Amino acid sequence: MKHSMVPPGASHPLFLGEDPTGWRTALLAALVAAVLLEVTTAVFRKALRRLPGVLLTVLVGPRLTRSARLRLLPRWRAELSRRLAAGPHRRRRYAAALRFVLALAWSGVRRRAASSGPSRRR
Repeated sequence: MKHSMVPPGASHPLFLGEDPTGWRTALLAALVAAVLLEVTTAVFRKALRRLPGVLLTVLVGPRLTRSARLRLLPRWRAELSRRLAAGPHRRRRYAAALRFVLALAWSGVRRRAASSGPSRRR
């Protein structure tokens, strides 16, 4: 008993059991999938790169007085940029930046603001 993927009576050339239309369709679908994968990866990478800065603004900023926010947030953004700077061990640097922001958000904001100088509540 012979098993073949070529249908009986096929009048066009087949390669691995598919005609040219099938191959064109498969290649087009593969191209679309590759482009979607690259675009999605780039979007997620960019969003994840911005996450520590967004968390700093959203979690830490509202807990400070206006004067402390104007005085401290630029310093903390610079520290965050330093921790995220290019170099080896990207994942470790990213984790260190997230730890820095979350430590500020959980308990360190008021203590650091108080230790950096007096400020009046608005």
